[in-house]
Amino acid sequence: MSLKIENLSVAYHQGEHTVLALEEVSLELVPGRTLALVGESGSGKTTLGRACMGLLPDNAVRQGRISLGGRRLDGLDEGSMNKIRWCRMAMVFQNGAANLNPVHRIIDQVAEPLIQHEGLGRAEAGDRAALALSGMGLDPGLGRRYPHELSGGQVQRALLAMALILDPEVLILDEPTAALDAMSKAFVAGVIRRARAEGQAILLITHDLETAQNLADTAAVLYLGQIMEIMPAEDFLSRPLHPYTLALGRSYPSMTATRDLGGIRGDAFYRTVHRHGGNMDTAAHSHTQSPGSGHENGHAPPTGCLFLPRCTQGLDECGHEAISLEMVGDHQVRCLRGGIATLIEMKGVCKTYGQTEALKPIALSLRAGE
Repeated sequence: MSLKIENLSVAYHQGEHTVLALEEVSLELVPGRTLALVGESGSGKTTLGRACMGLLPDNAVRQGRISLGGRRLDGLDEGSMNKIRWCRMAMVFQNGAANLNPVHRIIDQVAEPLIQHEGLGRAEAGDRAALALSGMGLDPGLGRRYPHELSGGQVQRALLAMALILDPEVLILDEPTAALDAMSKAFVAGVIRRARAEGQAILLITHDLETAQNLADTAAVLYLGQIMEIMPAEDFLSRPLHPYTLALGRSYPSMTATRDLGGIRGDAFYRTVHRHGGNMDTAAHSHTQSPGSGHENGHAPPTGCLFLPRCTQGLDECGHEAISLEMVGDHQVRCLRGGIATLIEMKGVCKTYGQTEALKPIALSLRAGE
């Protein structure tokens, strides 16, 4: 059963300003497939996961549609959402140990969904929880410990056991391999592959670009709350089309490929929407702002590319025209130039000197940033 996200926007009220975290994001999680959501910190990845689970804070305002198997989830009351969480949709949150209750043993917390949703007694639920922990490679004795007595990798395995114990149709994983050793990371990757093979729809939120490419079927790139590119995951590092996707890939070192490292120029930004002077008669507008700057640092245009201040191939019209996701081959790209611009292109170029063929017909292209 698929999870469909349509034109999802989320904003957080903070005093006189409103932080715009997501803007009209549309994605679909399909059974038996993994969608990787990537982007730098502050791009809105965790907000999207929490919005799907109905776990946004009180200062959040959400617009758009979220539906599971055709049933709309946005607007459901807390009691209705509680019947869906764990049973049909589960999430493993970032910063694992912080999301466990420090005064309850691990096995009791893994058993809790069985007690709440299936009505099992504590003894039977504990037995099933022990089996779930064992399936994650954890010795039964570890289940009697408290969260602070486990390593980071063990905590992550316990969280996966809890998320999967009711066999949900949709699994949302927020940085599941962050700060893990190589063995734990490989184990978690195996769990994700098995869940996909068993028909679960998976949203993989990650900073690990190679994990995104290796584990996902599709990758979506998020920047300042907007989707910049959606592509086959196998193309993420080898054939990006959006300048931001290319910049992300070049900022990430690889042990298996030779490529020049590069960064994204300028500072990270966030977006706010406000009215000057608290005057409600003044039209609201958005602007980009770096964390350490005053807001007069520059207002973003009402339309145009959010990545323009940091892009190396931007044109003047990129800041004035509305830019939507467009199909370019098998990618969807939000770029006025259709993606990374080709600066030099040769097709069928040849050269002879008299009877000497110095250059046979060749094809060659060079894109911006290459």
